[in-house]
Amino acid sequence: MARIYPRFAFAALTAALLAFGAGIPRPATAQITDVSQVMELEVLPGWRRADGVHVAGLRITLKPGWKTYWRAAGAAGISPQMNWRGSDNMHSVTPMWPTPQVFRQGGSLSIGFDRDFILPLLIAPRDAGPIRLNGVLDVGVCADICLPARLSVAAVLEPLSSVDRRIEAALADRPRRLRAAARCQLRPIEDGMSVTGQIDVPRQGTSETVVFEVPDPTIWVTDADTVRQGDRITGVAEMLVMGEGELSVDRSDILITVIGDRGAVEVMGCTG
Repeated sequence: MARIYPRFAFAALTAALLAFGAGIPRPATAQITDVSQVMELEVLPGWRRADGVHVAGLRITLKPGWKTYWRAAGAAGISPQMNWRGSDNMHSVTPMWPTPQVFRQGGSLSIGFDRDFILPLLIAPRDAGPIRLNGVLDVGVCADICLPARLSVAAVLEPLSSVDRRIEAALADRPRRLRAAARCQLRPIEDGMSVTGQIDVPRQGTSETVVFEVPDPTIWVTDADTVRQGDRITGVAEMLVMGEGELSVDRSDILITVIGDRGAVEVMGCTG
C-alpha cells in the first residue's frame, strides 16, 4: 500500500507545477491556466429549516473529461480542504458529500466525481439572521494533468423557507447510514497501525471499495485491500501518523464506507 500523505498534496502539487511546469512536454489540456475553463462553482442559497439549521449547496460544474475529488480522495487523489473563517453569523458548517465514484489507476485509486454534482452544506448560524458565507475551497481537478484550484465562495443566505429540490436530491444521494455489525482489528506497525475491518453489509455492486476515515486530520489512512465473501466485506489498510507523536484511535470514531458501482453504505464505529 502506497504511503502518500495527501494533507500536503495540494501544496506539493502547486509547488511542482510552478517549479517544473515550463520544462515538461504536455498535452493540449496543459495550456489551461484558468481553472474556470474546466470547473465552475455556484452557491445555491437554499433554505432555513425549522430547527434553525440552514441548508445550502455548492453546485460544481466540470468540463467533460475532468474530475475532482471526494472528502477521502484515495492515494491517487487530492483531498479537498475548506476554510470558512471569513464568514459571519456562522457557528459551524458540515459538508454532506454525495456518493462518489472510484477510479482505479494502476495499483492506486482515487475517489471523486467526473460529472457535475451538488455538495450540500448544513450551516448552523449563531442567530436567526442572514448568514454571510465567505470562504475558500482548495481542490484538485484532473484530466491528462492535474491543476490545483482555489475557489472563492461568497453569498448572503437569507432565512427563507422555500426548499430547493436540487439540494434535496443531493442529500438523498449520500451513502446510506446502516446499523450493521462491524469489527476492527488494530495492530501496531511502523509509523502507526494496521486496521482490518470486517463489515456485514449488502453487496454494493460487482466492484467494491472499503474506505476507513478517522476524525483526526494528522492520521492518514491508506487505500484498503478489499475482499468480499458473501454478506461480509473485509478491508485492510494502514493508519499512519503525519509528523511526530503516537497514534491513538478510538474504534467508535472510525467511519467505514463501502462504495460500489450500484451505490454506497456507511457504518459509524466498530468493535474489537
